[in-house]
Order: sequence, then C-alpha cells, then structure tokens
Amino acid sequence: MEELIQKAQKGDREAFTQIILSIRNDLYKIAKTRISNEEDINDAIQETMLEAYKSIKKLKDIKKLKSWVTKILINNCNKIYKKNYKNESVTNNYYQNNNLTFNSNENIENNLNFYSLLENLKYEERIISTLYYMEDYKIEEIGKILKMKKNTVKTHLFRARQKIRLNYMGGNQIEGKRV
Repeated sequence: MEELIQKAQKGDREAFTQIILSIRNDLYKIAKTRISNEEDINDAIQETMLEAYKSIKKLKDIKKLKSWVTKILINNCNKIYKKNYKNESVTNNYYQNNNLTFNSNENIENNLNFYSLLENLKYEERIISTLYYMEDYKIEEIGKILKMKKNTVKTHLFRARQKIRLNYMGGNQIEGKRV
C-alpha cells in the first residue's frame, strides 16, 4: 500500500484509483452514519476522492492515509448535511437501503444489527462507534479525525454503549436513567 501511495503522490492516477477502491466500502459505511440519501453519500465520497487526489502530495505520513481521507470525508458529509438536512429531522434507517456493501469476510447480519443499534444514537456517538468498532480506529486517531479530545471521544463511546445496552435490553430511558 505504501508503494501505491508514493506512486499516487507522484501523480499516478491508477495507483490512486487502487487506493480508493481498497477503502471505498469503509468510506461508504462512515458516510452512512451522517447522511441517509444514497446520492448525497455518493456525492460526499466523490468530492472526497477529488480533494484527496488534488492534495495527496501534501500527505506527510503515508501510514495515515486512511485517517486523512476519512477526515476529508467527514468534513464533506458535514457540509452536505448542513446544506440538505439542516431543517429536517433525519433518522438514518439502515434497513431501508439494500445497497449496504461489506467486505466479503464480514457477517452481513451482524453488520445490519450493528447499524440498527446505531439508529437511535446522536451523530457523534454513531460516527465514533462506527470508527471504533467497524473501522478499528484507536481512540486517539478518532480524536484527531474529529478534532475532539481523547476524553470526549471516550465519553461519547461510553454513552453510545449505554444507550445501545438499554435499547438492546428493551429498557426505556428518561434523562439518561433506566426506567
């Protein structure tokens, strides 16, 4: 992968395409946590690819390519969200879309269950949970990507776990307390 990144930094379009194809499913899953419309998701990914291609020469640490691209994607998703969803109450219903794509070695049923658990979380909790559990980012990396302090990321992750546990167990929640 490092060789491909170096080629892409020298302007090799084919190498850049291979890099993007290798992380496209991950980008899709991350975008899906913020945006529900397929066209908007594809627009965010496409804009991310263009921005990454234009500025890949500026990437200093080639080992952090995926987090760098993820950061660009999250910024693009936030722009689209603010533009298209600002005045709407949006809930991401992952069951409505049959176009979810996963790596072949992943269990689709478990992923759908995971996404259904994320439905009732706040955006920050959804994106942090997705990056942590689905994309295997460390808490420090998530903090850098989202421009949050490490403890803030931990707090959001903790709250997400609590809400998921309550929802999974069928508990009702009033002001953060189980009833």
